[in-house]
Amino acid sequence: MALDFLLIDSQIQTAKDISHLHGKFVPYGLSILYNSLTEAGFSGQLILDDNEYNNVLNTSSDELKSIKLIGIGATTITRFDAKQKIRSCRKRFPGSLIVAGGPHFGNCAEDAINSIPELDIVVRGEADEVIVDLVKLSLGQKKITEISGVTYRSSSGAVISQGPKIVVDTLPSIRFVEKFFSKESFDANTLSPFNPLPSMNMLVGRGCPYACIFCGVNKIKNRTYSITEIVDLIEKTTRAYGIKGVKFYDDSMTINEKFVRELCYEILKRKIEIYWFCDSRANIDLDLLQLMHKAGCRFIAVGLESGSPKIQRIIKKYITNEQVVEFAETCRKVGIQVYVFLMGSFPDETPEDLSMTVDIARKLSQINKAIAGGFGATVILPETELETIAKEKGILPKEFSWFSEYYEPDNVNYDVSPIMPLYKEHITAEMYRQAKADMWANYAASLSLNRFIKNSIENLLRRDLTLKDKVSVGLKVFKSKYL
Repeated sequence: MALDFLLIDSQIQTAKDISHLHGKFVPYGLSILYNSLTEAGFSGQLILDDNEYNNVLNTSSDELKSIKLIGIGATTITRFDAKQKIRSCRKRFPGSLIVAGGPHFGNCAEDAINSIPELDIVVRGEADEVIVDLVKLSLGQKKITEISGVTYRSSSGAVISQGPKIVVDTLPSIRFVEKFFSKESFDANTLSPFNPLPSMNMLVGRGCPYACIFCGVNKIKNRTYSITEIVDLIEKTTRAYGIKGVKFYDDSMTINEKFVRELCYEILKRKIEIYWFCDSRANIDLDLLQLMHKAGCRFIAVGLESGSPKIQRIIKKYITNEQVVEFAETCRKVGIQVYVFLMGSFPDETPEDLSMTVDIARKLSQINKAIAGGFGATVILPETELETIAKEKGILPKEFSWFSEYYEPDNVNYDVSPIMPLYKEHITAEMYRQAKADMWANYAASLSLNRFIKNSIENLLRRDLTLKDKVSVGLKVFKSKYL
């Protein structure tokens, strides 16, 4: 059968770039586009890994000769893989319309068009509806001037951004999960280090109305998928594969508290026996936590980012130490384990500010039994307030391109991928690693003896820790645990 389109997912560079808590992110957006196109009567292929991709590029099948549109999605960590795929697809399919989208391309669309001559169009925002128009454009059935929310090159070579970024009012169906899952993927995606249940990944919605300066997915109204469809997919998938773990990896699942209550009621109504993980903000109605636990929630990740009130204001987090402490205490009482996300190397952050983050990590780990050992340096993402600040302060050059070659080996000292720009101002690598060692020690002190021994062995065997770090952490853990 002749094909009209290909939709291609770009890949991360190394296993280290996969979130330990969330596992590998499932490209739900691409599959929604696939559904939209097939429902409109077009035929195509959804390519989710490099094996599939290489097979397509190397085959001479007649069904590929008819392809009119190639869509490629990317995040910032996969941008160079996406760029390479765009170039390879141009050589393989010289007459096809090549379109890029996803959170990275949508936030630096003009840069992408200027930097990648093989790329025809960038979709800014959510392409659920516009994707059908783009296939029609590739077939000569529509004009580019009739399509809003896209950036492209005019016949004269000028870059045109047409219409505002697309935010759809009603989210589409999510009946597509099965393609992403297998027994192997569940086994590799455990619920938590404390409960290694094989787990499926899920999204419940899109958008975050908050304005954290480092986040590329904010100031967008929150919308949710159908609760019936969400629970249908959970029920079908967990029963089919005999698993009980579900990981919701929305940026903050609890933004819409009414939705979460209804979701919990539906899980309880159907008597689905699952255990689940989600992200949350700390400033929610804490009474909701009891219901979440009853419906199977056992692990929550919550972002505080910094223990310094000054830095909390600068990054516009609008969460306080007191709120996170109270949140952690309530979770502990109802039986939910909390992970607290902390970061360092923010604008105007001093060693004193960083020490406040270490202090709150200690309090959370030792008093409230929250897991506050996770700590990361602040990376810069496109179209964020942090990017603007970085350019104003000369941390990024004003003419910085997200698609020019970029490799910063010093990033390894901050546990950041070398292809990601890092916000480095006053916090040195030595300060960062000292703070991280302190947090690991605080975290270790809150563990049971069995878990403490197991984690100590795992950390000593980790290849991404230097010998100096291993010795430093070991000494701190020993002192905090036994002296």
